[in-house]
Parts: sequence; C-alpha cells; structure tokens
Amino acid sequence: MATAKRGDRVKLHFTGKLSDGTVFDSTENAGPVRYNDFNGAGVAFAPLELVIGSGEMHPEFEDALIGMEAGQSRTFSITSDRAFGPRHPELVVVVSRDEIAPRDQGVETFRVAEGRHRPNVFDPKVGSVLGLKNPEGKLLQASVVAMDDETVTLDTNHPLAGRDLHFEIRLVEIVPGSA
Repeated sequence: MATAKRGDRVKLHFTGKLSDGTVFDSTENAGPVRYNDFNGAGVAFAPLELVIGSGEMHPEFEDALIGMEAGQSRTFSITSDRAFGPRHPELVVVVSRDEIAPRDQGVETFRVAEGRHRPNVFDPKVGSVLGLKNPEGKLLQASVVAMDDETVTLDTNHPLAGRDLHFEIRLVEIVPGSA
C-alpha cells in the first residue's frame, strides 16, 4: 500500500485539542457548542485536502502525515513554543472606547438585506474579535477581554499563543496522480 510523502496531495480528518481537552478545530465534529454557534447553517464537516510540504498547515502537522497509509491514524503534539509562541503580556492593551469606536461619518444607519436599516452603533462584547489597524497600517485581530463604559481591554496575541496543541489525524486518501 502507498504511503504519504512530501509533495503528495492528501485528504485527512483531524481534531485539534488543547491540553484541557477543549477542541479548537476539527474537520469531523467541532462539537455541539461550535455547531450551535452557527445554528447548523453552513456547517459541513469534510476532509481537509492539502499538499504535504506546501506550508498550508504547520510544518510539524504536515510532517506527521509522512509515511502514513490511507485509513491510518496518528496522534501528536506541538508545544506552544513551536506552535504560536508564548503569550506576550504587552500585547494586551487598554484603550479608550473613543479610540476604536467608528468615527462619526454622518452615517446613522446602514442598509441590510431586504431594505431594512439598522443603527450604526459600535457595541462590542467580551469575546468579540475586532479587526484593527496598528499605527503602521498592519491589520490585527484583537479579542475583547474586558470592558467598561470608558475603556476596552484588547488582546492581540494569537488565540492559541502559549498553548500546547494536540492533534488526532486520520489519513483518508492519498489523491492519485498528485505527486
């Protein structure tokens, strides 16, 4: 039977978990919480397809596929220092709500589907992810971790920074003629 090698296009299922067992990503079943977040709409679990060595996934993730046969499963871990690095406390900042609220541009409402209008109100919640530009113009994703009437505490660390990642992978298929 053929084994996967660098340059092969493969299909696989995987589940990524944190050390406490929390699933952070899966191609088979993200669990009822993530499924219910989307009310089941648009959620389809299907094998991931990638070319081994292409850099589509973390190098250690892709290397774990090498030597596997279709139907074979494997578990492995990537430590935080090799995954998304450590958490950096300096990337958690407290800013004035005025600094991140949309500036008044004379737009009091915006149009949504079917001609309805909604107020143009900035109303983040703890857990919201905001897209922000830093002073150099680079787009950052920031998680709202705390807030009050005047300030918002933002964490611009990668959500998986400082976390060891544990994977269960199952090679579904080595796509014929892909090498």
